[in-house]
Amino acid sequence: MLDIRAGKMIVWIVSGTFLLLILVLLVCKLITNNPEGQISDLDKAVPYGEFLSWDEVNKIFPKYASATVIDLDTGLQFQIQRRGGYNHVDVQPLNANDTAIMKSIYEGQWAWQRKAVILQLNNGQRIAASMNGMPHGQGAIKDNDFDGHFCIHFRNSKTHGSKKVDLAHQMMIWKAGNVLDQQLHLLSPSEIIAVFFTAVDQHELNIAGKLINSDVDIEPLLIGLDSIKNIKADNIKNVSGNIFNVNIRVIFNDSTREFRKEIVINTVGKEPFRQIEAKSISPLLDKGSWASFQQISNNLVDEEDWETDDD
Repeated sequence: MLDIRAGKMIVWIVSGTFLLLILVLLVCKLITNNPEGQISDLDKAVPYGEFLSWDEVNKIFPKYASATVIDLDTGLQFQIQRRGGYNHVDVQPLNANDTAIMKSIYEGQWAWQRKAVILQLNNGQRIAASMNGMPHGQGAIKDNDFDGHFCIHFRNSKTHGSKKVDLAHQMMIWKAGNVLDQQLHLLSPSEIIAVFFTAVDQHELNIAGKLINSDVDIEPLLIGLDSIKNIKADNIKNVSGNIFNVNIRVIFNDSTREFRKEIVINTVGKEPFRQIEAKSISPLLDKGSWASFQQISNNLVDEEDWETDDD
């Protein structure tokens, strides 16, 4: 009996020693791969960026500084350099490979669509930001396959052209900073409506879905909204109480014509933020009730600035 107990004890000791040895080897490997004690990807439990204002970012990310742009949705990242900008930063990919990665984030087609991104500075600081995906203006970096520069916005930054805060960019910054619900809570009913149409226009159906109030499954409604290529709410006018008239311009995926109509939107609830009644949105999907307005040209124009690089 004693021999059996002694044998079991030896097995336990040997097994424990073996496991301890494996643990020591794993720790040594981590230290070897990270000799300077830098934070590894596994240690970055929170993928979001700091919700810093434009004034703060402008001081810590100066002209000609380089940084890493990380797309929040895909995790893809590429290197950029700040070349200018006074209301937001104008940047360029560092080389052709960086440009290729950026273009893949936009599924191979340059577009003005905003994307929630993290700007990671060389010291590791991560900042909530929003980029567009359209080369425009001029740029000084050569051989990077990028004709011009593109824009990155931060909290309360503005476009250079309109000198206004761009709601689409701000919405993406809220997403990148993980403060979306907090910001929605601060908005008035008319602002909630504006954010909803901005989310649909930017193909952020997860955000749009958060703003729809319904006791039934809204998935079919969101699928229908995905058939919209672009949508703009030109005028949001309060009629009475929580009821608003909204003038809409829309381009569907299967058309090159712009359609217009006025719809009635009703907002409900208060916590955690106001929402839009689902039945208010249904008229958006009734193509037969839209008035065809005009053919849309292929000339891509946006309110972003066309500021030229200083170099």
